[in-house]
Amino acid sequence: MKVLFTSTYLKLAVLICGFVAFSSLAAVATVSADDGWGTLKGQVVVSGDAPENPVEPIDDHPDKSICLVDGELPKDDNIVVGENGGLRDVYVMMYLKGKGEDAPIHQSYSGDDKDQEVSIDNVKCRFVPHALFVKTGQSVVLKNSDSVGHNCHVTTFNNEHNVNLPSGGDVTIELKETDKIPGQVKCDVHKWMDGVILVRDNPYVAITDGEGKFEIKNVPEGEWEFQFWHNKAGYMKKMDSASYKFGRKGEAEVEVTNEGETDMGKLEFPAKAFK
Repeated sequence: MKVLFTSTYLKLAVLICGFVAFSSLAAVATVSADDGWGTLKGQVVVSGDAPENPVEPIDDHPDKSICLVDGELPKDDNIVVGENGGLRDVYVMMYLKGKGEDAPIHQSYSGDDKDQEVSIDNVKCRFVPHALFVKTGQSVVLKNSDSVGHNCHVTTFNNEHNVNLPSGGDVTIELKETDKIPGQVKCDVHKWMDGVILVRDNPYVAITDGEGKFEIKNVPEGEWEFQFWHNKAGYMKKMDSASYKFGRKGEAEVEVTNEGETDMGKLEFPAKAFK
């Protein structure tokens, strides 16, 4: 009986110790994941002469007069470079492969923001904004401020909506599936019109502004990979930086510091690398 009791006691002790150790590790993992948050920022600039934007192929479309900008035919807006060389509409997004799939989400990105509507408008035969980020399940209002009808055809790898929009009308849609890269927004009536949209659960995404600048707040402290993608460049693997190395899918490893700003500085993309 003594031997049986001792054996049982030892097994119980091992189980208890194992449970305590596992609980401790889980607690450490939780603490380290939520230990700190920082801001990631930087600027994407074009090196060399940016390609000349061609005039949109409007030709003799019956809605031509509606689409003129200051009396002139609009130019393609897929590559927009500011006076300082900054490149607009670059997606900067956490790389979901590997540990990015399990990145902790800051409370500022709570589910409440899914109730906040985002919109795409049709203005002078242009999608405004040209590039958009939407969280899965978030409402998207498709608007038409033009005096002619439009069609808004959203096509990503996992989402599709095809909506007709009368003049002055709007339709609300919901994009429910997450995507790894952006997809397209087109008008089947005015075929030169195009835009870009990204749908994701992971909120760590930014789109560069007119100066090529981006900022992502409340990124978990630690080493993460971020991808750079542009509609006319694809994965920006040709990006040049003295501090960061970019992989074949436009990804670079960045160490985000706690309660501070991690500035990637100027990231140069060669003009000749556009498709």
